[in-house]
Amino acid sequence: MSGRVHCFGSALAITAVFCGAACSPAGRAERSKSVPVVPMNAPPGTGGVMLPPGDAEKAIRDQFAEAEKQNTQAAYQLFIDRYPDHPLAREATHRIVRLGKSQSQN
Repeated sequence: MSGRVHCFGSALAITAVFCGAACSPAGRAERSKSVPVVPMNAPPGTGGVMLPPGDAEKAIRDQFAEAEKQNTQAAYQLFIDRYPDHPLAREATHRIVRLGKSQSQN
């Protein structure tokens, strides 16, 4: 029986060593300085860290600009596939037609 008490006592000693200053009031105060407070309105599972949303329209325009740089039917088609309802999709369609015409003339 004394062996069990001894094991239980050892477990408490080990817990105290690992818990250390973090379990003491001073340790909690020290920890609170380094751990950010999670806002109450943060979406579940985000840990309170969430970047503000980016500018979606700018991202789409940037992708169209990349298609313009490549200036290929495939690049414009990829843009259309990704953003079929965007106003620039119509421009991408026109550019595919123009590229097709210029290739057929060569």
